[in-house]
Amino acid sequence: MSKKILMLCYYFPPLQDVGCKRSVAFSRYLMSHGWRPYVLSVKNPDIHYCQAGAEAPPDNVPTFYARSLFNVYWFFGKINGLINRIFSVFGIQLKRNYLYSIFCIPDIFLGWIPGAACRGIRLIKKYDIDCIYVSCSPFSSAIAGLILKKVTGKPLVVDFRDPFYIMYPDKEATPKFRRSTNRWIEKKIIDGADQFILNNEEVKSGYISAYPDIEEKTAVIHNGFDHSFLSDSELGKHEKFTIIYAGNMYLGAISADSFFEALLYLKKQKIITKKNFQFLYFGGCHHHVSELSSKYNVDDIVVIKKLSPYQVVLKNLRQSHLQLLRIIKPMISTKLFEGIALDVPFLATVPKGEVADIITEFSPSSYLIYDDQSKTISDKIYQAMQDYKKGNIKPNDVERFMCEFSRERMAYKLEDVFNNALNLYHIVKEH
Repeated sequence: MSKKILMLCYYFPPLQDVGCKRSVAFSRYLMSHGWRPYVLSVKNPDIHYCQAGAEAPPDNVPTFYARSLFNVYWFFGKINGLINRIFSVFGIQLKRNYLYSIFCIPDIFLGWIPGAACRGIRLIKKYDIDCIYVSCSPFSSAIAGLILKKVTGKPLVVDFRDPFYIMYPDKEATPKFRRSTNRWIEKKIIDGADQFILNNEEVKSGYISAYPDIEEKTAVIHNGFDHSFLSDSELGKHEKFTIIYAGNMYLGAISADSFFEALLYLKKQKIITKKNFQFLYFGGCHHHVSELSSKYNVDDIVVIKKLSPYQVVLKNLRQSHLQLLRIIKPMISTKLFEGIALDVPFLATVPKGEVADIITEFSPSSYLIYDDQSKTISDKIYQAMQDYKKGNIKPNDVERFMCEFSRERMAYKLEDVFNNALNLYHIVKEH
């Protein structure tokens, strides 16, 4: 008899944020492997923060929705803007929106907790659910998961796609009055989970260092890449030498000036022109990218695309010569898995560590840049253009990579985690 899993996933179709892809793949492969997932998502997502589309949930995966009582991102943003204007009269400029830190605990999605908990309890009873799975972020989902476990007694698996506090890259920027609260909440979530999932080895090491007693119940499941997005059809490269970037550019956390400065240098040297080169950008924060391209006078070689379907982005990725990769350590971007699987080399301005190791192992013609200096970046771009011209680009080891990092392989790992949670649950129940 198939085991039944309730999956709490705020990010799920029709939302199309990157956080959806992991949960969608898990639900689909669990279904095909004989499990029975039931997904609970949000009925009225915060449209000022999330990206809604027309995509439907996977076929045959029962999907339910619970309303968020309130969405606060836009409201507190407007109030903060008003406060800022008042303070600016006295020469004071606020560096962050403190309203989020004061009122949004654990995060701006706290309005979803009551609805998710109430609907979740009903679903667990109606469908005789065996195990609860929660995908975080948002971490409000984890609070709802803890409530469901407390009320129903069912085992809880918490998946930190993103770290909450201990391994959060910019935690020092969190106001001091919230740090102890965040750590306390994180500890409660982890302690309450019967099994705990992280998405890379570096994050796992950090969490086990902070909470040594969780090692036995902690697993790593990378984001991976879905076989269904691979294609047998041959696609030629763009006519112009193309560097592509898709998704969040993390401009608020890491500077992109060195990259644009490198483009300016190559343009001044007449190595790149609008006739032979383009930087193709798919993602949000268009105005920030536009400001950078104007600042460095490279508007003519920067092409900014509006929000596009995932398949369109992947097609353009396959047709590109390089994919620009930027990360905030210890995070691992899904772009890493997309680029290797679609056989596109990286121009990777990344620190040494797990990401660089994966690129080195599977993408022999990628260009790793550890110093993030504009001269180094420009040299690597020029080298890539020459390597393509001379036919010196080696293919990625896609077959071996997919054997290790396909999303189906990741789903098998998730099944092992569920089995561990259920086995422990039955052992405890028997005693």
